Amino acid sequence: NREYTGCLVNFKTEKPSYKVKHSVENPPEKQVIFENHHEPIIDTQTWERVQELRKQRKRPNRYDEVGLFSGLLFCADCGSVMYQQRYQTDKRKQDCYICGNYKKRTHDCTAHFIRTDLLTAGVLSNLRKVTSYAAKHEARFMKLLIEQNEDGGKRRNAAKKKELEAAEKRIAELSAIFKRLYEDSVTGRISDERFTELSADYEAEQRELKERAAAIQAELSKAQEATVNAEKFMNVVRRHTSFEELTPTLLREFVEKIVVHECSYDENKTRRQDIEIYYSFVGKVDLPE
Repeated sequence: NREYTGCLVNFKTEKPSYKVKHSVENPPEKQVIFENHHEPIIDTQTWERVQELRKQRKRPNRYDEVGLFSGLLFCADCGSVMYQQRYQTDKRKQDCYICGNYKKRTHDCTAHFIRTDLLTAGVLSNLRKVTSYAAKHEARFMKLLIEQNEDGGKRRNAAKKKELEAAEKRIAELSAIFKRLYEDSVTGRISDERFTELSADYEAEQRELKERAAAIQAELSKAQEATVNAEKFMNVVRRHTSFEELTPTLLREFVEKIVVHECSYDENKTRRQDIEIYYSFVGKVDLPE
């Protein structure tokens, strides 16, 4: 329920006709949402994350089970969701995932075949490294997440704030200058031609400053958001200090999505395949060597 986030949602339903007794749900574009209407029960990002998890809930497949990675795996080349496959012979049974477009032949893409057991081992290994590092070096890990998500640290933010203050000060000065310039034009102290020339220059400068100020403000907001997201991820880490296996609940709490690249072979015919793990709230996490 969107109202858990402190929003008031109007026009959620309507009656198609006075002849119809029951109401039908309106699409989101017809609904009117008033934010910060009342005290929220949960924050917006947590609510949005829950909606994503609900979308990821899958019905049992043809093997009468829900794959561990169903809804989380995506092809690196075409972006399609990857589907679980099972190959069984007299000698062995093998679970894997392949690109959805390749499976359906709806797009020119390759299989991106990856075995479920190897994928599980790789994700579990990376998850253990991330959570172990986070638990042992929490302050350092928080700083790492913030810097990776905001592309900078406190010093850069301080410089941005200083630049924003200077831009806002100059914008105010230009407004005052333009006002005096207009008064001079009205009283005849400067010609209309001169007024037009000067006002065009000042307006152009002010417009550029406003655009720059808006961009800086967006960057600062992103920096604040990065701190909040890092803390949210740490809350998940604190809830799962140790784990033996990769369960569906654990996987979906920690991981937003996994991108699978096509495999390659080196000169020794050794198979290599890269995967990118995007963690909840913080995206990709690159730990120091």
